[in-house]
Amino acid sequence: MKNQEIDTDLPGLGQHYCVECARHFISDSAYSIHLRSKLHKRRVKKLQDEPYTQAEADAAAGLGKPDNGKKGGRTVTGQDVVMEE
Repeated sequence: MKNQEIDTDLPGLGQHYCVECARHFISDSAYSIHLRSKLHKRRVKKLQDEPYTQAEADAAAGLGKPDNGKKGGRTVTGQDVVMEE
């Protein structure tokens, strides 16, 4: 991300930023060294993987669709239940 607004509160005035790692660097040389680092390469590789969907996460946690039994399995009758003493 070149030509960013100058921000005096950030390292390197906010001009050298790695989007993948969300880090600011003091100089262009520090930024280019970071791009070749193991940390940056691991982060880029992790970001390329597809994230899990909510359905996959629910299935892994054992939260599937509710099992309500067969449709029409039980019928409601119009008779009241009488309890004997």
